[in-house]
Amino acid sequence: MTTRHARISVPGDPSAVALARDRVLRQISGWNAPLDCDQREAVKLVASELITNAVVHSGGPVTVGLYYEPGEGRLLLVVHDSSPEPPERKAAEADDEGGRGLALVDCFAARNGWEPTERGKKVWAEFEVPVPARGTGRSALLRLRLHALTPRQYVHDAQPPLALAAGL
Repeated sequence: MTTRHARISVPGDPSAVALARDRVLRQISGWNAPLDCDQREAVKLVASELITNAVVHSGGPVTVGLYYEPGEGRLLLVVHDSSPEPPERKAAEADDEGGRGLALVDCFAARNGWEPTERGKKVWAEFEVPVPARGTGRSALLRLRLHALTPRQYVHDAQPPLALAAGL
């Protein structure tokens, strides 16, 4: 199966994070990735955290890359920003409003990391997605339709008619 990919441009404005996160989820749904409710929520949370961090700490536009490999059961979310600074884990106190984002990414993504780029960095998170059962989707529907149109020979079981008892 082919890798599916999409790019989403996000302005460097915190108010754009929710829209970008929703576009990520719509794209994944459009690919018919078989995510259950918990997996969807995990992707939603991680996308929110990574996009928010990039927008807040880079101060510029952000690009989100999505890569889905149905045959491999892998979904990759990559957030590119213009800051060369590595993501920093902070020890959050109980009453702190922030500082837990990367810990949440660690918790909900199967794997994650970051890499410097020529123009900043990319932070990524990978999710395991169930591999679709073979024969699902359009090809299965086409096979069912062709099967329904295939002429069949019906075998008639010619049993002798029942003899009715006299008097009934």
